[in-house]
Amino acid sequence: MRLSGNQEPVTLRLPEGITEIIQPLVLEAQDSQLTITGKGASLIGAPIVTGWQAHAGEILKADVSKLLPKGFLPKQLLFAGQRQVLARYPNFDVADPLYGGWAFVAEFPPAGAPEGHLWKRHLYVKPADIRKWAHPEDVELDIFAQYGWWNFIEPIQSLDPETGRLTLKKDCSYDLHPHNRYHFQNALEELDAPGEWFYDKHTGTLYFWPPQPLADQEVRLPILESFFKVKTGAKNITLSCLTLTGCHGSAITFDGAENCRVERCTLTQVGAFSGSGIGVSGGKNVRLSRNEISYTGSNGISLSGGDRKTLTGPGHIAEDNHIHHMGVFNKNACGIALHGVDLTAAHNHIHDGPRMGVQMSGNNLIVEYNHLHHLVLETQDGGAIYTGGRDWISSRGSKWRYNLIHDIVGCGQEAGGLKHPWFTFGLYPDDNSGGLDIIGNIVFRVAHTPIHMHNARDCVVENNVFALGGKFQFDLHGWTKTMRFYDSHYPTMVKGYESVIGQPAWKTMRNMGLHPKDAIRGDGTMMSGNVFRYNIMLGDTPGVKYGDVRHASPQWNTIDYNLAWNGGHPIVTGINQVGPDKGEPLVAENFDQAPAGKTPKGWGFNHRPNQEVQLVAAEGALRVDCALGKDPKNPKSVFHGPDVPITPGAAYRVRLRIRSTEPSAKISLALASFKNGEGYWQAGSTSIIATREWQEVEATGRMLRENETGWKPWMKAFWLRVDCHEPQGQVFLDDIRISEAEPLDEWTAWQSAGWDKNSLVADPLFVDWKKDDWRLKPESPAFKLGFKAIPVEKIGIRAE
Repeated sequence: MRLSGNQEPVTLRLPEGITEIIQPLVLEAQDSQLTITGKGASLIGAPIVTGWQAHAGEILKADVSKLLPKGFLPKQLLFAGQRQVLARYPNFDVADPLYGGWAFVAEFPPAGAPEGHLWKRHLYVKPADIRKWAHPEDVELDIFAQYGWWNFIEPIQSLDPETGRLTLKKDCSYDLHPHNRYHFQNALEELDAPGEWFYDKHTGTLYFWPPQPLADQEVRLPILESFFKVKTGAKNITLSCLTLTGCHGSAITFDGAENCRVERCTLTQVGAFSGSGIGVSGGKNVRLSRNEISYTGSNGISLSGGDRKTLTGPGHIAEDNHIHHMGVFNKNACGIALHGVDLTAAHNHIHDGPRMGVQMSGNNLIVEYNHLHHLVLETQDGGAIYTGGRDWISSRGSKWRYNLIHDIVGCGQEAGGLKHPWFTFGLYPDDNSGGLDIIGNIVFRVAHTPIHMHNARDCVVENNVFALGGKFQFDLHGWTKTMRFYDSHYPTMVKGYESVIGQPAWKTMRNMGLHPKDAIRGDGTMMSGNVFRYNIMLGDTPGVKYGDVRHASPQWNTIDYNLAWNGGHPIVTGINQVGPDKGEPLVAENFDQAPAGKTPKGWGFNHRPNQEVQLVAAEGALRVDCALGKDPKNPKSVFHGPDVPITPGAAYRVRLRIRSTEPSAKISLALASFKNGEGYWQAGSTSIIATREWQEVEATGRMLRENETGWKPWMKAFWLRVDCHEPQGQVFLDDIRISEAEPLDEWTAWQSAGWDKNSLVADPLFVDWKKDDWRLKPESPAFKLGFKAIPVEKIGIRAE
């Protein structure tokens, strides 16, 4: 449908009640100066299905071949205005909708993946989960592939009932791993529960098991692509006070439009896998205000546009919106996506999503005064606010300020099933992102870390509250030249940097004088330019770390004038400097008496890449072969030494001599504890580079105290774990000594390492953090360090 008009302001008032449409309303230049509104007006893009007949049991069927556009395959069905479940196995678990109702990819046999295994095309189904379908070529696999970052819906080619091998019609974007969770969908044979439906494209028949009698409710099939498409040249168009339900694309799209608004609209049950609530691209000054957007197939809102070379942007704004339960189909969906330059997400309330709250890429992007919670519910390694910077120039000039973030959960998948809470973060400047101002945020109750800076650079992190992280309250994890991140992204970094460095707009960007080719510092680290000060880090659990720094140097990064508190428990930093040895070594091995060619007693593999790899005594030392196997989750040679009884809280020093047959070989040493069926624990590892010359190296670690997080009663013994990260060669170890040593205070060790020299350990004196009141009492010691009160009353959707 196309509306024609003039350049005078016109208001189109839609009638109260439901209006069914099956074609988008396309608004172009001639439709400028138009307001479309209507009190109680509701548009629905899904015609009613009639002509139901009995099929089998409670299942009904109807011929919908004349209802659907030619070639259209429905992916949604509405009953009483709510999406129903596409027939699937295992069945959707109403009692546990996020973590129940999954099957899991089978383990490989002990010998590993079969010869010729295609990691992106093949997986093995457990015998109990093998299914038979009349049309397997129509069935889809919905799987959280590889590490469970998000899901993919892929068509199936075949399922061998004898071997259990499933083959996809095309490669999945990520590898298919054992333990990945999945379900099958889109097969009539799987329609066996109330609320399930199936469309047979071969006959044009729709099958449905209604959860309630049909006489009471409507059944509708969303066939509309979008409700409104606002095109280039359209200006001053306002969509107001409308309710939109049922479409397979994005409900509203703006493409090159200017000075338009969407306000006080309700969008729900819209979008299939790629369909969002509102999408804005190009143009300028589109403002989305006070809308409620829920149960979208993909994102809630997407804003994009701008020229990164000149740093000119469209000025699009999403403000005061309530966005929730996004990503019904696409688990990589976020509440608000920002891509480009000069885009703002402010004062929104975003919650209950499978992944990020706000995901962004570009420059001069503003994320402020938002309330974000209960996010990353179905994936792992995500954040409430996320950005990346593989091109070196993202997300410089951007600001994350005065956001309230909490209950960021995460979900992992392992041999024992799903794990939640799991590995995820609050604020997540990832992959070399740079130049962010992260100011005045309150981030708490996060599965892993309230702020995870993954080689983030040139960031100012000030005046934040980071609290109640499951592992740390903050971390700086940098790259080195030997890491695959650096190698794989180096060309992209150079290209990105050189694409803008001559542009006048970039001359005021922080620390842009450093070319990526000079990013590796003299100490081998890359992470630099970060200033982390005037923050409050609060924990309340013994053993949870204050902070964690890896491959980052105080010479190039500043952490200072912060306030640390862990409920009166000792501040744990993971820097385990130890004093003198206590008594004789607990382990002393020189392998002189070990039979040559045999594995010495007490030693063994944690992981063996292939059967040819050996761990044996040779030349009066311990020799291991380095190799990389085919399993991407466990590719390297990993071995361990004899058990050593644990003294809870004790510190230990490991000394040994090491050499390699290669010019250099990366090795890591750690103290670890394991009990089959119970769990695994490891102290921080020490990375070393072995050369062809013998060298003596040292590593230290501390056992958990019995009252610390992570301590388990089964932790009776530990052993030295050695990881070989090289694809070839051999490594020799000799003169291994493990001794108990005097532990030193970890806060003192942290400060000795160059961090927090002017910071304090003291109670911050929050008004009542246990009731989520993060205001500070006037006498808080944080104010003496330079902390300023956060305007919590301004966060979230503003009163009208």
